Amino acid sequence: MEQRHIGVTFTGGVLASLGYPLLWLILSMLIIPTAWGAVATFAWWCAAARFSDGTLASFEGRAGRIWPLFAVAALLVALPHLATSGMPHDGRTLGLQVLLALALIPCDAAVKLPLYRFVIESIRLSPGGTARFHGRYLPFLGWSVLVTAAAMTLVLGPFAAVGMARWVCRNIEGDGFDVEFAGSGWGLLGMSLLWMLGLVLVIPIPWVLRSTIRWWTENLRLIRFEAAGATLP
Repeated sequence: MEQRHIGVTFTGGVLASLGYPLLWLILSMLIIPTAWGAVATFAWWCAAARFSDGTLASFEGRAGRIWPLFAVAALLVALPHLATSGMPHDGRTLGLQVLLALALIPCDAAVKLPLYRFVIESIRLSPGGTARFHGRYLPFLGWSVLVTAAAMTLVLGPFAAVGMARWVCRNIEGDGFDVEFAGSGWGLLGMSLLWMLGLVLVIPIPWVLRSTIRWWTENLRLIRFEAAGATLP
């Protein structure tokens, strides 16, 4: 079998890169309609992805099928803040919020794993069809804990995030194709410093969001398998 490594570029505009995540965030704050914001964002992302061999991507997931899980995921994010809403805004309250967030990681992983599966298996490639996601709960939980712990150190967070992205890609299997993640922890660390500077300056936030989406997208690689001697387009 011969392998072709196919690159991906991101063509989404600056305003859309701000608008879709903002829509998702606003709907997440309302809890119940979170899934509609997520599905709209993923559909936009697929439409903005360009593959070097002409492959097209579309998102076929329907929010109505999965909205309870998205709502629970949004509720778990908000729960530490809701649980401490009547407390004074000080270091003790912040510490309690962090402890609650850490305690909820197993529940959060149990909800997000099927969401990862839903998103991945709702993406249709033409040619290529849909893929399957084989990730299991315990490894997913382990990566979730590692990413959370590493994020608290700031410097190690990007390395853990890249490691989890590679694990996710290794567990994606398509008909005649695989997916890999080519980004590095050092590359993400450097970009994260630039993104944080842009967030502090406020005005560049739309460009920061576009750059972030582009970095993650353009570090994806599609690997197609073809019989030796087959004519490549």
